[in-house]
Amino acid sequence: MKKRAVILCLILAALCTACRSQESQTDGYQLYFLPAGQRHGAAVITQPWQEEQDVSPQQLLQALLDGPTQEGAVSPFPSGVRIIRCEQSEENENHLKIVLSEQYSALTDISLTLADYCIVMTLTQLPQVDSVEIQVQGMGSGYRSHPVLRRDEVELPEVLP
Repeated sequence: MKKRAVILCLILAALCTACRSQESQTDGYQLYFLPAGQRHGAAVITQPWQEEQDVSPQQLLQALLDGPTQEGAVSPFPSGVRIIRCEQSEENENHLKIVLSEQYSALTDISLTLADYCIVMTLTQLPQVDSVEIQVQGMGSGYRSHPVLRRDEVELPEVLP
């Protein structure tokens, strides 16, 4: 099972490299979504989100959960997912703990990996967030084998031609 998770993360990392170049081309924040109807290419795509400079992690997460506004992008989240709690860790101020509603537990395998990293890639754009811990309401801490996620786990350096 662990080997499968590592392989899924490596696949996501390789496919997500294309997102970095999109992200650097716009001002403001990027929301990460899945490409609609695409069978090949990037695993995730970005949509610009303009908001005031002092945006909170909860505001950015809510914008992500609200879903895409551009054609060609779809939400990786099951319908009805809500934020139960979104707070900085008391032990580490750069660590964000979020609890999502039970609908999030419907995700498994690559769908869960993609949704998790759409959250992580979106939230770690904030200077005060280095890592994200995702929990689901009503699920114990053993629900996930890898609860703390970091942006650098999926980003690969850009390769020059």
